[in-house]
Amino acid sequence: MGWNNGMMGGFGIGMGFIGWLLQLALFIVVIYLVISLIKNSNHHSNTSDHAESILKERFARGEITEDEYKKMKKILHD
Repeated sequence: MGWNNGMMGGFGIGMGFIGWLLQLALFIVVIYLVISLIKNSNHHSNTSDHAESILKERFARGEITEDEYKKMKKILHD
């Protein structure tokens, strides 16, 4: 009869239609997690860039000293 005994046609993880649905659900969860990680990494870099831009502006206006600027910039990059 072949490798799969003609039961499932090669789909699923061994439980027929339920197995196929579990695989689909797992696939959707993995895609969701990947998209979430990408969004979070982009959000973090945008936030860091914006904070550094504000820091540069404050230094340029004379609101903070060079030492304060360097300390704050180091904190942002850690």
